[in-house]
Amino acid sequence: MKVLKWTFVSISALTLFLVIAAYSLLERSDAKVPTLKDHPNAHWSGAQDGGVFFEITRSNPPAYYVEIRYESGDIWAEGWVKHDLKEGGKLTSQDLLGYDGGDVVYLQNGTVLKLNGTAVK
Repeated sequence: MKVLKWTFVSISALTLFLVIAAYSLLERSDAKVPTLKDHPNAHWSGAQDGGVFFEITRSNPPAYYVEIRYESGDIWAEGWVKHDLKEGGKLTSQDLLGYDGGDVVYLQNGTVLKLNGTAVK
């Protein structure tokens, strides 16, 4: 009976230790989402280690003019993308997920759009 009791106590202590260790490894995100003073409609997509701002400045569905900005607010790239949405929906800056240079823009839903007229600076 003592062996069973010590086994239970040992397993409980080990479980508690593992839960505390796992919790301490979690990243906490207390940082505010970056904003651009001169571009209040620009949407931040990224994390603490970097990202970009997306802003759709002109839209004529299914064509949208997208400006992609560095954290400083300077233009990284800009150009038109075409994307048809069902039921008359419009593409928004929040739908844009990522850009890593070149002529490809990634959407939240996994769609890849070609950026035409890219002006990388």
